[in-house]
Amino acid sequence: MKPLIHFAHANGVPSKVYQKLFDLLKDDYDVIYVPLLGPDKRYPIDNHWQSLTQQVIDSVVRQAQGRKVIALGHSLGAVLSFQASLQRPELFEQVIMLDPPLIMGKASVFLHFAKMFKLKAVDQLSPASLSLRRRDHWESREQAADLLRPKGFYQDFDADCFQAYIEHALTDDHVRGGVQLTIPKMDEVNIFRTNPSLWWLPQAKLQVPTELVIAKKGPFLKAGFPQITAKKFNIAYQVVEGGHMFPLEKPEATVQLIKDLIQAQQSKAASV
Repeated sequence: MKPLIHFAHANGVPSKVYQKLFDLLKDDYDVIYVPLLGPDKRYPIDNHWQSLTQQVIDSVVRQAQGRKVIALGHSLGAVLSFQASLQRPELFEQVIMLDPPLIMGKASVFLHFAKMFKLKAVDQLSPASLSLRRRDHWESREQAADLLRPKGFYQDFDADCFQAYIEHALTDDHVRGGVQLTIPKMDEVNIFRTNPSLWWLPQAKLQVPTELVIAKKGPFLKAGFPQITAKKFNIAYQVVEGGHMFPLEKPEATVQLIKDLIQAQQSKAASV
């Protein structure tokens, strides 16, 4: 039986957008995933992403059917997978976080009180202010592709991943016609506004082997968050080329790294 990977996606980027990565993994691994984080009203967007973390836990329990999983997550999905492993370590054999927004140190304290007092600074501390201004309706997928491709967020996407984004991150708008975001803009904004902010408090010791992969050109390395995370939880991190969306920019290289991390952990476990 192949090892089982459970995947959780970045904010606003449905898991099906990552299909190329799943296809590259499927020869060696079984892959399951949580389809959409945000729109499911059974799991409301609340502070510290508590309900979204429960959605990941429920997805694992429902689909894995007793098999332990390798939790793989990108951005939002990385933090949710990490929090799920802290709550239910018996479900997981490994966690791999791809550029997670783990806001650490003084920034975590500031974010926490900004949320508590509903300060406008919350939107400046996250991409929420950008999401508020983003377009969320187009006349067609073709128009969306033409307008989005040159933008910074999308211009480095692998061609297949960009096409998957146009196909799956957009959905038919049955009211206005054309297409709209599959994950509504305000869901995306509210997820950014409720980013976990309790990491400055004492944390439990990890019970699941965890790896941290950070984008060289992403927003977190310069802020020092991976360095604090590694020290606080006694986990290693490595830096890879590319921006925050590197899994969709460099899917082949990302999959090879994922395989290397899994194989290294399996070898380590076997030698114990």
